[in-house]
Amino acid sequence: MLKTGPMAFFCLVLIIYSATPVLAEIEVADIYPLTDDFSSDSHYPAWSPDGKQITYMNDQAIGIMDADGNNSHIIYDGMKWDGDPCFSTDGKEIYFASESRKPYSSTYINLFKMNADGSNITQLTDDTDRRSPSNSPEGSMLAYLSNIAGNYDIWIMDVANKSHRQLTFTSEDEGKPSWSPDGDEIIYSLKGNLWLTDVELDTSWQLTHGTSNDVDPFFLPSGEKIVFISDRGGATNLWLIDIENDEIQLLTDDITVEGSPAVDPYGEKIVFEAKANETFDLWMLEMENPESTDVVSGINVEDTNVDVMENEDISITPENNQNMDEGSSGLLGKINNNIALFAGGLVLGIILFLVARLIFKKM
Repeated sequence: MLKTGPMAFFCLVLIIYSATPVLAEIEVADIYPLTDDFSSDSHYPAWSPDGKQITYMNDQAIGIMDADGNNSHIIYDGMKWDGDPCFSTDGKEIYFASESRKPYSSTYINLFKMNADGSNITQLTDDTDRRSPSNSPEGSMLAYLSNIAGNYDIWIMDVANKSHRQLTFTSEDEGKPSWSPDGDEIIYSLKGNLWLTDVELDTSWQLTHGTSNDVDPFFLPSGEKIVFISDRGGATNLWLIDIENDEIQLLTDDITVEGSPAVDPYGEKIVFEAKANETFDLWMLEMENPESTDVVSGINVEDTNVDVMENEDISITPENNQNMDEGSSGLLGKINNNIALFAGGLVLGIILFLVARLIFKKM
């Protein structure tokens, strides 16, 4: 009869292994340019809801192209600064920012909308700068940046009744907002770190900490991962972070300057701007293991963390008492998911241990 000591040790290892999530790295299948116009710059790409088209800023005009880079053309040129385009949720309209001026007043950047073919231009806001629109997943709200309070904060506009609500109240400029797939949260950059704010609860928490400059975050369709731009490591590259466990992955490391990543509706491709030559062009990154497989990298963000107390002076709400720690409801739910996963694996491991012990006792 075999002794159970070695087998017990083996089963203990099995318990630990079965209770630990296995993390696999997303492989980059290909990276290639969509535009190569050395006479103009391309910025701020955004996908259509069906993933068939991309709208973008071409110099100071709004362009559109097929997802493979073909049929690229300008749909609106107001002969002034026009940029920050994004599709409406139904794909029929494009929101964008544009310079506007009232008689005897200063020039402001305001929000507009138009049909996806560039027709029927409608101004949505006036006075003070309002830019970087982002349509909510269900299409009823528009998040944007405004400096009406003195610096750029995130505001939300009800598309139907045009009412506006201020979401953040910091003394620093926030970066452009991006919605979570369920429409519950908005992610943005603040002082070089990524932040999440619950739209209904006005609860905010810091996702990344460090001396690097983390900007331009964009959710992947599952809502579990975020692609963003960071200069951690010295160069500006695309990175991916899993918000449940802080695992991060470097996606690019060979293009000079990058920005404004946008993930397609299926989580398989990322379009972004990059300056590989003299001008900014749009590039496409295709993933070997698409986001829908829920695989992430094994690189830990902990190596770049610093004490969150450095950002203690940041205020997210007008009452200056916003809950900014990692015990906030959104993040707490994600932590609970990890605990449940570990507990389930632990229970399974214990069952396997007892079954194995019973079998070897009878041998």
